[in-house]
Amino acid sequence: MNLKISGHHLELTPALREYVETKLERITRHFDNVIDMTVMLAVDASSEKEKRQRAEINLHMRGKDVHVESEAQDMYAAIDLLMDK
Repeated sequence: MNLKISGHHLELTPALREYVETKLERITRHFDNVIDMTVMLAVDASSEKEKRQRAEINLHMRGKDVHVESEAQDMYAAIDLLMDK
């Protein structure tokens, strides 16, 4: 299984990387046909004064592709919402 984690307008710290990897263990427990996973963590500047934290994942499994996105005020909350979806 290939895993790629990248950040857009965000420094990908070792703590963030480790948090994503531990959460992704949940996916590999439920699906054993995962070929490739791409995770994108981004900070989007909205028109409001607050910033949005966005997390998205692309799963390439045998026979299907899955794309999921989530947004929250906190990056860790966005990752949690992503894994729940």
